Amino acid sequence: MRTIDISKGGLKLEANFDLAIGESINFAILTNGTRIRCKGRVLGIKDLKNKVHARLRFAPSPEMDFQKLSDYLDTLSRGKGLPFREAIISTLLILLAFTAYLIIRAYFVR
Repeated sequence: MRTIDISKGGLKLEANFDLAIGESINFAILTNGTRIRCKGRVLGIKDLKNKVHARLRFAPSPEMDFQKLSDYLDTLSRGKGLPFREAIISTLLILLAFTAYLIIRAYFVR
């Protein structure tokens, strides 16, 4: 199995075996040497050639590491937002510097 998309509500995965809607699956997400035990229920499937794409909703269970999963997803979302945020801040600083240059040139240099 391979995860295609993931969120706190569930995930979309690709599998090499048949799945049925409503089927319950126990699986683990492996990340950076950490194993996160999960349980999910298949909401929908789509057959593609030799593979199956399935949408799963996480099903809470006593053995599910929901806190580990939540922490992992939070680190993913923070990591994706940083480059875009830094680009916006850099652009704003450049615009402020250019505006300051124009004001100084217009009023103090004649």
